[in-house]
Amino acid sequence: LRLCCSDPSFERSLKMELKEALIIVLSGLAGACGFALLFRVRKGRILWAALGGGLVCVVYVICLKYFNHEFFQNLFPALFGAVYSEIMARVTKSPNTTYLACSIIPIVPGGKLYYTMYYFIVGEMGLFNEALKETARIAAGLAVGVILISVFVHIINHRKFKQIYDIE
Repeated sequence: LRLCCSDPSFERSLKMELKEALIIVLSGLAGACGFALLFRVRKGRILWAALGGGLVCVVYVICLKYFNHEFFQNLFPALFGAVYSEIMARVTKSPNTTYLACSIIPIVPGGKLYYTMYYFIVGEMGLFNEALKETARIAAGLAVGVILISVFVHIINHRKFKQIYDIE
C-alpha cells in the first residue's frame, strides 16, 4: 500500500494508529468472548456475542478519530451495540441482554472508574474531579445510546402489538 504522502513520519504515525486500532479491536473481541463465557452464553451464540464486542470496538475506534468529546466517542458505539444486540436477539431467538452485555463490556470505563476512586481515596481532589467528569461523560454516552435504542424498539413493538390485536 503506497500512500500519496511521501512524508515518512506520516506513514509511521498511520502504521502506529492502525496497530493501536487493531489492538483495541482484538482486545474487545477477546474481552467480549471472555464475558460471553463468564455469562454462560450457549456455544452457538458465543461467536456472535464476541463479534458484537469486536464490531463495537471498530465503531469506537472510528469515533475516537472523528469526535473529541468522550460522550460522543461512546454514544455511537453504544447505539451500534444496542442495535446489534436487538438484531441478534431476533435472529437467534434469545434475550437481547445476551448480546448487549457482551457487546458493550469492552468500552465500559473500568480503568477510568478505578482511577476516579483512587484519586478520591488518596485525597487528590483536583484529579478526582477531572476523572469523575470524564467517567460520567463516558457512562452517560453508553447509557443514552442503549436507552435510545431500547425505547425505539419498545415503541415499534408496542405499535405492532396494537395493530395485531386491534387495541387502541
